[in-house]
Amino acid sequence: MSEITSENVQEKLNLFQQMQQQIQSLSQQVSQIDMSVGETERTIEEIKDVSKKNTLYRAIGSVMKKVEDPEKLKLALAEEKERMEIRNNSLKNQIQKMNEELEDMQKKLAPILQNIQETK
Repeated sequence: MSEITSENVQEKLNLFQQMQQQIQSLSQQVSQIDMSVGETERTIEEIKDVSKKNTLYRAIGSVMKKVEDPEKLKLALAEEKERMEIRNNSLKNQIQKMNEELEDMQKKLAPILQNIQETK
């Protein structure tokens, strides 16, 4: 990040607010993925003892499709869950880095803003 001066303080404040909004958006994505992971875990738990003689259906959009091989479904759900968890961890790392940047920016902005207010 470039140096903060009294001339570019408004630009840096705008960047600070944008970063806060990005963090909020990413946090909402994390919450949604957490819910999806939970649903997938419950589904996996529910079908763990299902055999080929049981009939299962899987929602694909607004259509229900009959599952021919429950073992393939179990595998697909486990892979889906793993992908979601990887994505979630990536988002959480991104949020952590952005929070650290925000904290650093806040430490640099605070004295300048205080100085500007005192000179008014």
